Amino acid sequence: MSDSHNSPITSPSPPSYRWVVFGIWVICSVSGFMVVSTVGILLPSISSDLHLSPAQQGTLGSAAFWGNLALAIPLTWWASRFRLKPLTTFTLALGTLSLFVQGWSPIFIVLILGRLVFGLSVIAREPARAMLLRQWFRPYEIIWAQSIGAAMFGVVVGGGILATPYILDAFGDSWRATFNIFAIAFVILTVMWIVLGREQIEIESDETDHSQSGIIQGALSYRDVWITSFGFLGATFAWSGFVGFLPTLLLQSSNISLHWSGLILAIFIIIGGVAGLFLARAAMAVNNRRYFLQSLGILMACTYAGMTLTSSLPLLISLSILNGLAWGFWPILHSVPFQLPGIRTREVAVSLALITMMIAGGTAFGPLATGFLQEATGSLNTALIIVSIAPISLTISGTLLSAVAQQVRPVTS
Repeated sequence: MSDSHNSPITSPSPPSYRWVVFGIWVICSVSGFMVVSTVGILLPSISSDLHLSPAQQGTLGSAAFWGNLALAIPLTWWASRFRLKPLTTFTLALGTLSLFVQGWSPIFIVLILGRLVFGLSVIAREPARAMLLRQWFRPYEIIWAQSIGAAMFGVVVGGGILATPYILDAFGDSWRATFNIFAIAFVILTVMWIVLGREQIEIESDETDHSQSGIIQGALSYRDVWITSFGFLGATFAWSGFVGFLPTLLLQSSNISLHWSGLILAIFIIIGGVAGLFLARAAMAVNNRRYFLQSLGILMACTYAGMTLTSSLPLLISLSILNGLAWGFWPILHSVPFQLPGIRTREVAVSLALITMMIAGGTAFGPLATGFLQEATGSLNTALIIVSIAPISLTISGTLLSAVAQQVRPVTS
């Protein structure tokens, strides 16, 4: 199958404005993950205010992903029927409203519901990613666009985590004011998207005639989509457990401040994004994903475990840098569905929904499992050591991908 059949872009020179559209959309998207990721920094303040147990803290850390886990595929199928720009606008507005609700929350259950709605707004926006990449980019450009998106993820999410302790300080350790600041930022992002966002008409009009079951079954029939999803499951499981509880561990066991914890978390997130640029290029050069995924999964597990075994700031920062390098796997693995032979745009969206559902599962159960393991073992350190094993799923995924999916450049015929 030729690239032109798979890609809605038929002109020899795609418009340069695509990078503006892509850039603003990615900033909107990763800002949602930034808000979710700051829960570990906000958790001590929230727990003190609302008197939360470790299990409740884990529940709060996972709440944003419950809806994603349960509704990712049907919600994505439904949302993928809408056009790129209105879908993104609506989900940004919904996310903004839920942030104001979280800042107002008088009780724990309202805070949980606010985070649940925010998580739904993030997952409902994801079909726009498939539309955006298939409308504006050629197949061979997608892994590069994904790596740029991963770098922006690192900068925005890492920067947000780094800035959150200072926002807390500026507002007298008020987590409510911090959520309101996030909400105001989302108002600005929504306006920017309305002004700058554009879309192109796709040529894959035959997709409109397929039923729900046809689109979903077609997407889920690809074995490599399931293997890819499994790789993300373990990596995000460990990531969310550490983002949610490492600041608490360092504060309680080593008296390391939230400012230092924020820096440690920000380092591996920022470096993970930047590393994706270089590792994606390297994977494109050798046209093989396997060895990258196998080695990066092992590196990630080892560095997570190391973070629980030391109180030395220089060593923690060094381990954070190495962990960030391991997170360079993201664009290499996340671009797999776009190059599968014969796959259609809505099938790509559903494939990404399965991946996102596994990511949501890992991110939801990571802090939840950590909280309950802490209660069961009486040790947060032990809980995090157990959680650190999970990224081995990435190594397994790299081993099991088919020969076609191992290749980085799209297969043509």
